Amino acid sequence: MRHLLLVALLALVPVGCGSAVPPASAAQRAQVHVTLYTTRWCPVCAHARGWLRARGIPYEERDVETDPGAAARWGSLNPARTVPVADVDGRVLVGFVQDEWREAVDAAAHRRASASRP
Repeated sequence: MRHLLLVALLALVPVGCGSAVPPASAAQRAQVHVTLYTTRWCPVCAHARGWLRARGIPYEERDVETDPGAAARWGSLNPARTVPVADVDGRVLVGFVQDEWREAVDAAAHRRASASRP
């Protein structure tokens, strides 16, 4: 019985806390393609926009309430249909968790930088 309890408790311990992805340079981050699916009234969307702007990360914002094409793409990326949703060079992030977004942007920046090297 103790063994099962220990296994259950270990399952709750987060593995890999912290990011193994080193920070990218501002120039590298500027090369990352981010599409941000939002609504105008969403305060978390506003926070995500501000986070991207503060770090000089260019993004294309798509309002899912006014753009039917964006709404269709957003629904396919996130069937729960919550905002914000970010597509960071193909990696989909639902909601705004600063550490996840930083890791996704930095990983994409490093991939792009290594792909552009001869």
